[in-house]
Amino acid sequence: GQPVVIDNRPGANSNIGYEAAARAAPDGYTMLFAVAGLVTNPHLYKLPWDPLKDFAPVAQLNSLQIMLVANPKFAPASLADVMSYARANPGKVRCAWGGSVLMQLACEVLRRDGEIDITVVPYKGSAPAMNDLVGGQVELMIDVLNTAIPQVKAGRARPVALTNSTRGKQPFPDLAVMSEAVPGFEMLTWQGIVVPSGTPREIVVRLNREVNAVSSSPDVSQRILESGLEVVTTTPEAFGELMQRDYVKYGQIIRAANIKVD
Repeated sequence: GQPVVIDNRPGANSNIGYEAAARAAPDGYTMLFAVAGLVTNPHLYKLPWDPLKDFAPVAQLNSLQIMLVANPKFAPASLADVMSYARANPGKVRCAWGGSVLMQLACEVLRRDGEIDITVVPYKGSAPAMNDLVGGQVELMIDVLNTAIPQVKAGRARPVALTNSTRGKQPFPDLAVMSEAVPGFEMLTWQGIVVPSGTPREIVVRLNREVNAVSSSPDVSQRILESGLEVVTTTPEAFGELMQRDYVKYGQIIRAANIKVD
């Protein structure tokens, strides 16, 4: 019921916007719409802010599955077939990623923990990566569900597996999950609201209540679901625990894979 000004601060993989929010007055009137990059960027850049110290979590908004898709002409159809083919043909399978560093991490975990010799191919965005998948320049691609779905529905990409922990998630409840081939594999991205640290507790609680009410309202939740996201309503504490877990988890993967920013 209040006017909201959207202040887009693009650049430096969102670090410009993150820093502006971190330095804002902790009065509840500046909120940051955050994605998982908030907890991965500090492992890739030297930054003047800390995601766990300079921000107070308010509410997770949603969870977004990541999908492994294949070029329709790539012969191995199932996850098991893809893994077997990759083991029998070291270095001949290419896994594309673009946009979010989480897509690169998913490819790296598939390569490392799946013990397969695949080539991880970076792109400047999801669109050019998908174009090369459709064109057959690469065999596999890791992408977020909401951008992969249109290509799957059009028959230009074939779903292979999801990165959540168990089967049964819509809109592909029968599709394999990566943990069936790579034990322990689970990687989901998210969006949420945080505010500058030091924001009074009563304001954080009020914002959490209002954000959850909007997210769970029928019209908004339906639009979120149609976009391929899963609505999540949490306490500030639960969202903070998720941020802490992902900060540690993804930092370990980045260091193990020696991922650097070019």
